[in-house]
Parts: sequence; C-alpha cells; structure tokens
Amino acid sequence: MEYIIVISLFFAHLINKSLCIFCDSVKKNLYNMLFIYIITVVLSVLVYLKFGISVECVQYMLLIPFLIIISIVDYYTIYVYDITIVSGIIVQGIIFLGFYNIVQFDYINHIFGLIIGFIIPYIIAKLTKGLGYGDVGLYSLCCFALGNRYGFYAIVLSFILAFLFFAILYITKMFKDISIKKQIPFTPFISLATILIIFTEYNIFDFYYSLLYKFI
Repeated sequence: MEYIIVISLFFAHLINKSLCIFCDSVKKNLYNMLFIYIITVVLSVLVYLKFGISVECVQYMLLIPFLIIISIVDYYTIYVYDITIVSGIIVQGIIFLGFYNIVQFDYINHIFGLIIGFIIPYIIAKLTKGLGYGDVGLYSLCCFALGNRYGFYAIVLSFILAFLFFAILYITKMFKDISIKKQIPFTPFISLATILIIFTEYNIFDFYYSLLYKFI
C-alpha cells in the first residue's frame, strides 16, 4: 500500500506539472494542488484495493492521470490536446503488449473497444455537432482501456451523466440566479463515466432488462 501511495503522489506531481504546460488558466494555489493530490491518491488506492496487483490495476492507475489532465484542461480552455490522447493510448497499448507474454490477456477485446470508442462518437460528432473531436479522442482512449464489453456502455453513461447535470443546473437556475457557461466541456462526463465503470463494473442495461423482466 505504501508503494501505491508513493506512486500516486508522483502521478499527482506530474499532473500539476502538465497542467502548468497545457493550461495557464489553472491558478497555482494550494487548493488546486490539494484537490489534484487528494483525488489522484484516493482513486489510485481504490483501484489497488479493488484489483490488487494485476493488469487492470496497472492500466487504470496509469489511465487516471490522463483523465484528470484532459478533464481539467478542457474545463478551463474548452480544448483537448491531441498529445494527451495519443500519449494515453500509447501507454495503454504498451501495458497490453507488456503483459501479453506474461498472462493470458485478451488484447483483441480492447482493440474492439478502441474501434467502438472512435466510430460511434465520431458518427455522433458528424451528425449532431454535439461532440468535439477531442471528445471522440477521449472516448477512444477510455473505451480502449475498458474494452469491448464496456465501450458502448461508457458512451451511453456519459450522456446520462451530462443530462442529469444539465437538468440539475437548469432546475437550480430556476430558483437561484446563476450564470451558465455558453460552452460546458463534455470530457469530465466521459471521465466520470469511465471511473464509475472501473469501480462498479455495473451495466445499467442489465439493470434495465432485469427490471423489465420482472414486469413482463
């Protein structure tokens, strides 16, 4: 456990350094630094407690810094840097190749996840203009890490989370005068959906079908 905390603290340090490079809008203050350190350490420890020493533990611990960097930068700038997406995919790919000869690892499942994470959001972006290409890139990274089994679920869950957020936001606005940004970044919802799937592995569609089955 001590090693996991040390590694996560190192990741948090890298996240802070990266944010200084990609996002000048992020103020260098104690509160921002504490938030990044706390969220990185907590998520890393929870991943370790859930998966132990395994391929999943390694890949998710290395995925978390990319999710945090991309989401924070997008929140402040409404922009996703290609290098952060490509670097994340390369890191995940190296992990899969590295463990392929050590354990029986179904890398084909993750390749199909990458394809799903690119094609479906790309079609949505082209047809509706509701997604940016940075969002498509993050979907590709997250679905690559999660694999084919949870790829489509991650896409749907992110839209559900975004819908709930906007519903709460507008209900709040009805009772309290608050300003709403003209552009609200979508990557935090993708990251949150991915994190929820990592820790719960729960598929909302299974719940829906089981609930439907009870009433039929």
